[in-house]
Amino acid sequence: MADGLQVTVLDKKKVAMLFQPTVLRCHFSTSSRQPAVVQWKFKSYCQDRMGESLGMSSPRAQSLSKRNLEWDPYLDCLDSRRTVRVVASKQGSTVTLGDFYRGREITIVHDADLQIGKLMWGDSGLYYCIITTPDDLEGKNEDLAELLVLE
Repeated sequence: MADGLQVTVLDKKKVAMLFQPTVLRCHFSTSSRQPAVVQWKFKSYCQDRMGESLGMSSPRAQSLSKRNLEWDPYLDCLDSRRTVRVVASKQGSTVTLGDFYRGREITIVHDADLQIGKLMWGDSGLYYCIITTPDDLEGKNEDLAELLVLE
């Protein structure tokens, strides 16, 4: 029981095409005998990542990130300065979509993989796989993937 909860997103950075399906894979191990609750949470970029992917990042962002190598102008900002929403949750075999995602082909498959049937413009951002168990509170309970949707 000393191992604790361990969550790992398998593809840390994923590039996918607009209107195509994708799967963000999340694996977890736990010493708990209780069923885990799986939640995928979306956080938008702090600023538009598309310009950087096309080689047009802002000089200000470049100079700031050069001064502090640990800081990323696209990823590191307060949640109050970006969009944060629950994509989907799974408890047992029941999957519940967040309000913004209702009506879309989105589900959680296997143990904790987020399957998106058709990527949309606003889907680029950070996706957090968060696992909660009632009796395994030690370890790492979340990991994240970065998804960039291209035209």
